[in-house]
Amino acid sequence: MISRTQEPLASGADLDPAVSMAPTAPGSVRLPADVLRPLQRIEVGRALSALAGTWTLILVTLAVALRWPHWAVWLAAALVIGRCQHALAVLMHDAAHYRLFDHRRWNDVVGQWLCARPIASHLSAYRAVHLRHHKYLHTARDPDLSLSAPFPCGRDSFLRKLVRDASGLSALVMRGYVTVDRGGRMRLSRGNLLTRWTPATLALRLVLLAVVIGVCWAGYGPAALCLWVLPLLIVYQVLLRLRGVLEHAGVPDTQDPLRNARTVVSHNPLARFFLNPHHVAYHLEHHLYPGVPHYRLPALHAALRATGGFGSALVQERYAVAFGAVMGQA
Repeated sequence: MISRTQEPLASGADLDPAVSMAPTAPGSVRLPADVLRPLQRIEVGRALSALAGTWTLILVTLAVALRWPHWAVWLAAALVIGRCQHALAVLMHDAAHYRLFDHRRWNDVVGQWLCARPIASHLSAYRAVHLRHHKYLHTARDPDLSLSAPFPCGRDSFLRKLVRDASGLSALVMRGYVTVDRGGRMRLSRGNLLTRWTPATLALRLVLLAVVIGVCWAGYGPAALCLWVLPLLIVYQVLLRLRGVLEHAGVPDTQDPLRNARTVVSHNPLARFFLNPHHVAYHLEHHLYPGVPHYRLPALHAALRATGGFGSALVQERYAVAFGAVMGQA
């Protein structure tokens, strides 16, 4: 679920909500309507609670870091903020599937301004790409194929990818500000900042410029850089890589709906905190039934297990085992 806001928008067919909500489970695990319907019900209170919890953690973390400006406090704060940016991306993902709120306009307004924009993403662009991922999973038309096609890979190759993420390079390449040619040489490019000018982008950039000037004038420029921008370019990017490759990389069978996506049900609290915000690690269940909001994915997992046809599903209980499969060491 890497945010790829630079992709072109999809056609109307690719944006059809039915694509994002239609059950795709094979017959052996197809849930009856009376079981599935409650699981697909949206609860505004639970969506608001998820949003409030994430933003509260962000604000508390910022307050602690500003109160005690020690490098160790700021390092810990940057890790937590990057994790919270990851959590906002997960809630943006729910909004992309129209699963945040029943009301379409509020779903998109909240998904755009409280989830996508703070992490420099765009809901409608992400939705276009992500729904194509669901429709064309593991085919040449899957826009996320580059996340899974190179795997399994060796440990050294995987570590090199993580180093690029941790240096901020991956974020700059993804956002169009650095170009890497076939020889591996890097060069700066004009990027979206200079090439995409419309009245809407002009207004947004003027607002952003005013915010930056205001933050710097108030004396919080270094804090904004260290506690929001750098976590977004580094921590968030590393977490996206780690979780993104687990979802579909190194799977046993790309054609089997029960084994072409991975769920990780870990009991490690630290791993769950960073890699499973808002139950996003129930990825196999999400692909089987994308119409289920994030807070009901554990219940969906239990319901699928109760069918008796879920025994061969790719469900792993340890991240070490899952990463071993991704690197070809399982």
